Amino acid sequence: MNFDLTDDQREIRRTAREFLAARYPLETVRAIALDGQSDPHWDEIAELGWADIAELGTVELAVLAEQLGYALAPSPLPATWAAKLLYPALEGRGTVAMWDADGGADPERPSLRVDGGLTGTKIAVPGADVADTLVVTAEGGRHFAVAVADASIEPARALDTTRPLFTVRLDGAPGEEITDTDFSHAWHAIAVMAAAESVGVAARVTAMTVDYAKERKQFGRAIGSYQAVSHACAQMFLETEGARNLVLWAAWALDHDPEQASLATYCAKAYASDAATSVCRSALQVHGGIGFTWEHDLHLFLKRAEANAHAYGDARWHREQVADLLL
Repeated sequence: MNFDLTDDQREIRRTAREFLAARYPLETVRAIALDGQSDPHWDEIAELGWADIAELGTVELAVLAEQLGYALAPSPLPATWAAKLLYPALEGRGTVAMWDADGGADPERPSLRVDGGLTGTKIAVPGADVADTLVVTAEGGRHFAVAVADASIEPARALDTTRPLFTVRLDGAPGEEITDTDFSHAWHAIAVMAAAESVGVAARVTAMTVDYAKERKQFGRAIGSYQAVSHACAQMFLETEGARNLVLWAAWALDHDPEQASLATYCAKAYASDAATSVCRSALQVHGGIGFTWEHDLHLFLKRAEANAHAYGDARWHREQVADLLL
């Protein structure tokens, strides 16, 4: 079995790395995150065809998602991917409203009422301010497409300010029920995309930390020459590579090995969530005092890692699913 990317997939990775690096230097990301500037590059992303998931396999989407994390891109693209996976007929931008106001996301709980129109409140909805359509989870495991114009949207506090969150209130809103989607496959693919982005965060932070360890000197020597630092960097690299391998396995299984797809997805999301947060915290230690300052960019990566770790099921939940499958 060949575990490497194909030539086309490597070209997608190279193009994405160059495109995102040119448009999202960290000073731009910081301005968007801290000063509330809007993302100006959606039209260019759409022209590249990245939003058209029908033309891409799950591995290709994972390759792109990793680069979004590497660049810390403040783009609504992942939210649109999630909406399109659940609602392939989506036109324009979308997002998924899954978390209920009481903190639950169990579709079997009667939280969002359906009779007489959709009524209820969804929280922590990413990118609702720029979306055209909401994909809303409702009682009984049902899914509905709702026009944003039929919902009330309010800004909410977000840990990762590069990805704003919103509270969505529905009061008898009309919705189109989605019935022709393999929801299990779609939700697994969404989780893999979040995991892939976490891999990108871990890879970028590892590279930043290794570069810093080569340049920063104490007692006349680069700090990377000390075992405590070099071992920490090696562990960061190990965790990043392990997470990448699991994510690519899960992405491949979703397209080619449905019997292993669920297990692979749960493993990938759990491991990548833990790996990204662990790598970012280790990076703070290697950077020392400067890494803990507001002026340094590390806190932006840590917040993205933490936010992704809790999106679409945290590591604990996914490990529980692995245990259930193996029992």
